[in-house]
Amino acid sequence: MSLPSRPTRRSLFTAAGLTVGTALLAACGGESGAADGKLSVVTSAYPLAYLVSRIGGEHVALEDLSSPGADAHGLELSVKQVMAIEKADLVLQIPGFQNAVDDAIASHGEGNVLDVSTAISLLPVGAEGSHEEHAEADHEGETEEEHAEHASDGGGSHDGHDHGPNDPHFWHDPLRIADLADAIAARLGEHSPESTQSFTDAASTLRTELEELDAELVESFGAVSGERPFITSHAAYAYLAERYALHQIGISGVDPETEPSPQRLLALEGVVEDEGVSTIFFESSASPKVAQTLAKNLGIESAELDNLETQQSEDADYPQVMRDNCTALVASWT
Repeated sequence: MSLPSRPTRRSLFTAAGLTVGTALLAACGGESGAADGKLSVVTSAYPLAYLVSRIGGEHVALEDLSSPGADAHGLELSVKQVMAIEKADLVLQIPGFQNAVDDAIASHGEGNVLDVSTAISLLPVGAEGSHEEHAEADHEGETEEEHAEHASDGGGSHDGHDHGPNDPHFWHDPLRIADLADAIAARLGEHSPESTQSFTDAASTLRTELEELDAELVESFGAVSGERPFITSHAAYAYLAERYALHQIGISGVDPETEPSPQRLLALEGVVEDEGVSTIFFESSASPKVAQTLAKNLGIESAELDNLETQQSEDADYPQVMRDNCTALVASWT
């Protein structure tokens, strides 16, 4: 029997925000929709915002809750943002990705929500290179009490994070992104029938571009023979690994705040030697310290991958970042 988890500072903040937000909405009448006749859409990760802007165009007023360079997993919502979620015509939700968003949605119902897992298939946590793949090595040297404590929080939660059974980082597969684009177009069309054709055409154009991007990545990754292993700060690239037959090895799991154990770091030293890894990758939205220190201690390179959770630069959109990540990975194998 597992003990109930203690409320964290984040969960208490969220609960307070939801309570105040509900009261304010009641006072304001809870009107929905954006001004000037546009559809109000709320997202909480850059790939979702990219899709909505490409498909909705001038017909939508987009509010993305994520901040460039910040950890999107640990998103905290202001009262105003909670209100935006409740009042929006459409909210895109990645279940289990951000507790604050899930809580805000649960507080008012799901009538205006598109849960991405209803439109695309999500991989289970632990697929292709996630931290569960190496769980046995992680727990070597633990006492029975330490192992039981780790197991009781699921091995994948930290400070209230619980990503559930699915890996949320689906956007590293362009074909899944294309499928979600079709679903977004359909939902926008339900709200604005007169613009349905515009949404459908935009999604079709985007699918063509994404399929071309996918073919380009297949060719680039396919030019390198062998297992093609890569070590990352956290296991955010399982979909990339599955789509292009790569081998992801995460220093930590899907939650970037989870600190790797000493046993885990020792196991990674063996992985680097056994698999001939030349580079350890860190991400700008998470602290690079562990990855850079590990690389320095092992006498190998460290380099950056963009996890695409937020947009780092307006000059680099989704396709460009996918190409840049591919270039960096291929360079580490050649």
